[in-house]
Amino acid sequence: MDVFATPIIEAVKVSFPPLKSRVLYLVHYKKSVENLKLKAEKLTLRRDDVRQLVDAATRNGQEITGEVRSWLKEVDDIEAILKRLEEGVMENKRCFKGWCPNFSSRYSLGKEATKTMAVVDGLAKEHFPHVAAPRPCPSFKPAGEYEAFECIESAKERVIKALKEEGINIIGVYGMGGVGKTTLVEQVGKQAKDEKLCDEVVKVTVSQNQDLKKIQGELAEKLGMKLDEENKDVRADRLSKRLKQEKKVLVILDDLWDSLDLTEVGIPCGGTQKGCQIIITTRRLDVCSMMNCQKNIIEVKVLSEQNSWNLFKEKAEVVETNELQSLAREVAKECKGLPLAIVTVARALRGRDSLIWDNALEELKQSSARNIEGVEKEVYSRLELSYKYIVSEEAKLCFLFCCVFPEDHNIEVGLLMRYMMGESVFNGVNNFEKAWNRIHTLVEKLKDSCLLLDGDKKGCVKMHDVVRDVAIWIASRKEHGFLVKVGEELTEWPENLDECKRLSLIQTSIGMLPERTNCPRLSTLLLQRTNRWEEIPNNFFEGMKAPVVLDLSETKISSLPPSLLYLKNLKTLCLDECSCLNDISLLGGLEKLEVLSLTKTKIKELPIEIRHLSKLKVLDLTGSDDLTMVAPNVISRLTKLEELYMGNSFNEWEVRGSSGDGSKASFEEVASLARLTVLYIHVIDVNCLCLEVPDPCRWEKLKKFSICVQDGWYPYDYEKCTAINMMSYPLSKWVKLLVERSEEIELERVPVSNIVHLLNDGVSFNSVKLLKLYDCDEMEHFINTVEESHRVPPNAFMILQRLVLHWMTRLEKICHGRLPNRFFGNLIELNIISCVKLKNILSYDLLEGLKSLEKLVVSHCSELEEVFEGMREEIHAAITTSPLSTLKEMKLACLDKLSCIWKGAIPPTGTFHNLTRLTLYACDSLRCLFSLVQEFEYEEGMREEIHAETLLPRLETIELSFLPKLTKVSGETPQRT
Repeated sequence: MDVFATPIIEAVKVSFPPLKSRVLYLVHYKKSVENLKLKAEKLTLRRDDVRQLVDAATRNGQEITGEVRSWLKEVDDIEAILKRLEEGVMENKRCFKGWCPNFSSRYSLGKEATKTMAVVDGLAKEHFPHVAAPRPCPSFKPAGEYEAFECIESAKERVIKALKEEGINIIGVYGMGGVGKTTLVEQVGKQAKDEKLCDEVVKVTVSQNQDLKKIQGELAEKLGMKLDEENKDVRADRLSKRLKQEKKVLVILDDLWDSLDLTEVGIPCGGTQKGCQIIITTRRLDVCSMMNCQKNIIEVKVLSEQNSWNLFKEKAEVVETNELQSLAREVAKECKGLPLAIVTVARALRGRDSLIWDNALEELKQSSARNIEGVEKEVYSRLELSYKYIVSEEAKLCFLFCCVFPEDHNIEVGLLMRYMMGESVFNGVNNFEKAWNRIHTLVEKLKDSCLLLDGDKKGCVKMHDVVRDVAIWIASRKEHGFLVKVGEELTEWPENLDECKRLSLIQTSIGMLPERTNCPRLSTLLLQRTNRWEEIPNNFFEGMKAPVVLDLSETKISSLPPSLLYLKNLKTLCLDECSCLNDISLLGGLEKLEVLSLTKTKIKELPIEIRHLSKLKVLDLTGSDDLTMVAPNVISRLTKLEELYMGNSFNEWEVRGSSGDGSKASFEEVASLARLTVLYIHVIDVNCLCLEVPDPCRWEKLKKFSICVQDGWYPYDYEKCTAINMMSYPLSKWVKLLVERSEEIELERVPVSNIVHLLNDGVSFNSVKLLKLYDCDEMEHFINTVEESHRVPPNAFMILQRLVLHWMTRLEKICHGRLPNRFFGNLIELNIISCVKLKNILSYDLLEGLKSLEKLVVSHCSELEEVFEGMREEIHAAITTSPLSTLKEMKLACLDKLSCIWKGAIPPTGTFHNLTRLTLYACDSLRCLFSLVQEFEYEEGMREEIHAETLLPRLETIELSFLPKLTKVSGETPQRT
């Protein structure tokens, strides 16, 4: 072959220079693959070194930079490409029945190998001064309502003044329960951050029973790091180092009941070392002294009579001319100036008639509520009054159920609902779709009454510690039958449980469970987070006949006792994060079970016995990533199933059922479940997309869903999501229905040249708010409206808020042709990474439609020359509005050929005027930010340099790294002509 090739190549060099490289692709395809292998091996060694640094940084609680994550992904992609090319060389395909080499195949191999070598060279040139940075602290946001009354403002100003004084490390804030200490210090934290008195603010609740590991864990979470170590000293050391990485941190320790050793926690404070400022809140003055607050002790006093009335009047919606005014004033006085009592009583009486107000006043005057240390009896009695005036018995029981969790706990509303459904609390509700609506309504009512607060996490609520104390006090009465010993130093199983109906022993120190219990009336038993025992005695449940709710989550039990089958009426069973539990076949005997939760367990198999749970409505296997076997004909037998959660769990679904030995569950079984309203499922076999299911329109009943058809499962931002890898055609009707209803869509390696092909195929994007496209190698434009055959539906992408384009190797333009009106009108964020053929991100025609864009991220686009394309001369004079006037954040990184951000004329006003954060990193060719700046007000002959403050008046943060050629903000500033 070489004998003939050499003269051919030489002739081509002379006659057809453009064909030289093409012939070389064909002739030297093997050598090209070998050269690629050598370069890739060196790159892989460097990648392994980088990964070691990444692993070390991750263990230290640092956040890996986006550039490093992207670089590692690209190197992994190179390995996959090399493997495919080597397989192609080994196959050595031939054509014409084997008589002739397959020149087309060899040409493709040589071309791809050569192009990939260029990518490898580019990756090898990239250097990272650091692979990670400390994780940013989550934004600190005050949770409670804040009223700026004199006494509150005075205390707040004194705390702020103390923070500003040199040498003050610990400040004590004390006052009775319900007076507003927590809300006050949260406002102090917000003001301190706003005034830059500190870099970060973190708040941790300590509570009565100090749990050092819990405090450390919460502090770490607020700092954006994770503590996996068990040893408290090691955890403290890591926390201390993390806190010292910040210039100045304000740590708020809320609700101290005793002294706390800051060194044991890991909080550096005092001396000449770099440390933290501390604010503590407590109901006990002596705690301030024990914590060495010295003279920095600020008391939060009750409200004055006038301030109390003003607050009460606002919350109860009483007007000065109202006939209830005098009565309302009397009620307000009885709240004794305590904001928590004022707000809750006012909300409870709002809109009630005068008889109810009269009765409330009498109850407040005659109250004999017990006085528990740190909580005035007035608070108890007034909060109890708010409880009494909850109209719904369901809401009252919902309120009481919230007290079974630890103090300051983020209570998952979904878990609360599962408990209450097990107890059959909701009258007339027999399905979980209605239960979700009911629990949401109840929770909102309790929040409106100030008996519940918004939680720190999505889907969660919290209880004020004083409100929780009152709830436990009420719940312990005989008619309710609650016994709550959460987090207490309880070492023995409690006695005299004959009348107990609901028993919460969460996070106790019970060393051993009794052989047999006697709890004849017990309906709910909560034993989660108790790690002192590894097994449950065989006869433990024999003395329980009535339980309908059992929670054993986060325990170390390795097996289920036979006596569990005595719980014939059990409806809700939670075994979440039971990492030692393997065999769950016993559960098949609990025939009345309606909710089975097995999230983040280590079970490997969902046994065939589960098919006997004919009444099961909720099956939750989220995060059970060791689950590799689901027996066939199990899922399909659960005909009453309404909610199925299998995200990041079993994913090896067969397309259709099989009767062969050892076969697994099929996607067809899932599709047969007629009552599903919630479905979270991960599927690897893309052929499931082609499965025609019976009555596909029933999938329109899904209220929440995440359908992931790809290799990995990712956390999603919305409740209606679809993720598809290698979309297979023809798409079934059920797939199109789900995509049409999806708020988040992720498409990977979809074989279309632009998104309009999918639109024309009946795939609608009318509901999508977040669209992610990954590795779509055939896509040349995101949208192409030039060709007549490409019809864009008028409603497509109208509500799209975030667009992500990653690793689109053939993408040349985002938009080719004129966009429909309002096409990108609601787009807030645009994120583009590793689109190597893009030379320009946003043309001016496209910019005109971006009315809401706030964030732009562009990185690893090696051919990008400018980010924005300037206006054409003929439209420059006619322009009346400025594009990008809403842009707040822009990040540009690893763009080798970028010479300027904006090439051409910038409109006179508005453009970039709201930009507050600008990050530029590793743009080797960047000489100036703007090549041309056009101002309309110039007098003839005037020339001047445009400064950053003119173009970027609101810029607060600018990060510039590895920009060797950047010398000025703008290039030429022309005369007005």
